[in-house]
Formats: sequence, structure tokens, C-alpha cells
Amino acid sequence: MIKLIATGVLVLVMTLGGVFAAVKFGQPPADDHKVDAPPPPQYVQGDLMTLPVLSNGAVAGYFLIRSTLLVDSVIMKDVKAPMTAYMTDELFGLLVGDKILDVKEVGKFDVAGFKTKIKDGINARMEKPLVRDVMIQQMDYITKEILDARDSTRKPQKIVINTDPEPPKAAAATPSH
Repeated sequence: MIKLIATGVLVLVMTLGGVFAAVKFGQPPADDHKVDAPPPPQYVQGDLMTLPVLSNGAVAGYFLIRSTLLVDSVIMKDVKAPMTAYMTDELFGLLVGDKILDVKEVGKFDVAGFKTKIKDGINARMEKPLVRDVMIQQMDYITKEILDARDSTRKPQKIVINTDPEPPKAAAATPSH
């Protein structure tokens, strides 16, 4: 009888010891020197923008631009105005106001320099390094003659062709049970 009780107590002690060891050593160590990872950047998807090209006081054609900004999510919390408004204004200023692109010499267009000017222009306005990168998914030029002719076989002139990938789609919320 004593052997049976002693065996039961031994099994109880071993079970409790195993549970205690699993709880104690199964947790990650408490690290006081934990380094916080920087928050991931945020994507600001721009709409397809149509910007007029003026020549001799009349509209000669249109730039069609679809772009995305990669912004610092910490600084973005302080921004009150919509970023698409800043993006539209910067693109309008560069393409229509400064005319940095001559549509007759599209082959010489510096895409990397154009993206840098957009980034630097928005960051200068915000007075903070908000924009990390500019991604251009589409940039075309369509003449007024093509629009007036309404000829579906004539296509716009491609200025930028797939230089940047599409931004990642926002993850859909998973239903909980």
C-alpha cells in the first residue's frame, strides 16, 4: 500500500514539475534592451490624373499619370491635408508650370530625376522627410488630335512603361469566429 501511495506522490510531483518547467522556460526571456522596429511605410495611392499641356495659349494634349507615394507612417500621423492634393499640385507644377518634360523628346526624359523632384518638392513643403519614394505606374501623353479624332486605334504615347510595381493591396480583415 505504501508503494502505491509513494508512486502516486512521485507521479504528482513529476507532473507538477513538468508543468512548472513548461510555464517557466516556455516564455520568451524578458529583454530590457528590446529594440523597437521602425514602423512600416505607408502607401498613398494616387488617382489617375489628367494634366493639360498648353501650347500657344491652347491645350495641345494631356499627360495621364498614375503614381503612388511611399511615406513615413509616423510623420504621416501629423499631416492633416490629403497627400493626394500635394501630389497633384507637385505634378501640375512640374509638368505644366516648369515644363520639365518636352513631349517631342520623350526618349531623353529622366524618370529617376522626375521622381526625385516630386519627392523633394513635397518634403520641402511639409518641412519634414515625409515622402520616402515615388512610384509611377503609368505616364502617358495623348494629343488633342487623337482625342478629337476619336479613333480607337490610335494610342497615347507611352512616357513611362511599368517602371515601378503596383503598391500592395490593403489586407482584408479576416472574419473572427
